Amino acid sequence: MLRNFFILLFVLPFLTACLGSSAAGTTPDKPSEGFSESMRWGDYSGAAVYVAPSVRDAFLEQFQEDDDLHVVDSSVSRIDVGKDPNRVVAYYVMEYYHLPSSQIKKWRWKQQWRLIVDEESKDEVWLIDNKPPTLPWRK
Repeated sequence: MLRNFFILLFVLPFLTACLGSSAAGTTPDKPSEGFSESMRWGDYSGAAVYVAPSVRDAFLEQFQEDDDLHVVDSSVSRIDVGKDPNRVVAYYVMEYYHLPSSQIKKWRWKQQWRLIVDEESKDEVWLIDNKPPTLPWRK
């Protein structure tokens, strides 16, 4: 009996992880967390995966390799769900400093997330559907 308890103790987290991942495509909170994490670590090509192909080039142009950009924090402050269940608005904030300045500043992006269904696989994926605002040092 004790052996079964320990087996269940180790297997249960894996089962719950599998169940949770099947619903991940239906809510925008997990993709927005993935986007935010990628941005935090300077993985802009990884963050671009969360951006719709129609605006991906504009995103990557803003975040081309820049050794002077240092991201201090990256987060989505809130997500607003409107009447359309396939569209949400996320408020993204990136705290950064851009050398030669050491002053920490905030850059905000009101993101339009859209649920897209792949015709072939029927997989659902949330993508950012609007261009980012121009970064202050690129103006």
